[in-house]
Amino acid sequence: MFKRLKIIFRHDLFKRLIVTGMFVFILSFSIIESMIISGFKINDTQVKDIDYMIILGSGLRGSELSIILQQRVDTGIVYLKQHPDIPVIVSGGQGPGEDIPEAEAMSRYLVNQGIDQNRIIQENRSTSTFENLTFSKDILQSKGVNHASIIIVTSNYHLYRAEMIASTLGYNVHGIASPSLRYLLPQNMLREYLAMIKAMLQLS
Repeated sequence: MFKRLKIIFRHDLFKRLIVTGMFVFILSFSIIESMIISGFKINDTQVKDIDYMIILGSGLRGSELSIILQQRVDTGIVYLKQHPDIPVIVSGGQGPGEDIPEAEAMSRYLVNQGIDQNRIIQENRSTSTFENLTFSKDILQSKGVNHASIIIVTSNYHLYRAEMIASTLGYNVHGIASPSLRYLLPQNMLREYLAMIKAMLQLS
């Protein structure tokens, strides 16, 4: 009898743990996804007194921009042509399957689209969003720029996390959300959920 009660208790406890775990996941997923979605509407193009733009990398195909990265850079180009005095940091290192650093590829693309080479600063060591913004900050500080007012350009699903990290690092941060491919959005949103949890733990 005692053994049977023990088995029932363990089974009931296991079910409760599963239900509790599912509840925590659904709740956290809903909250974090709503935070991510709020980044879709960020478009701070009218903000004045911006010191620098930072375009965040997102992979290459050999030495060519991926579709996602091209969307980011194209979004940045519109702003840069409207604000010809603002310099831009292109941030991204060299990953697997990439022939050159993302920063170099972005710089080439910008020049081909009419952006003056003298406005472009390459940050070519980073392999994550945190490193993008940390290493870019190092560049700015080496130029004597502290507490910079920046405008970040990245994909809509990525912008909330990028701004969260930038704010923690001490930037006065604004953003422009670039569009993303709809058919890739579900997997990008799930990946961003996990990345948000990692970022929150990293920054806490």
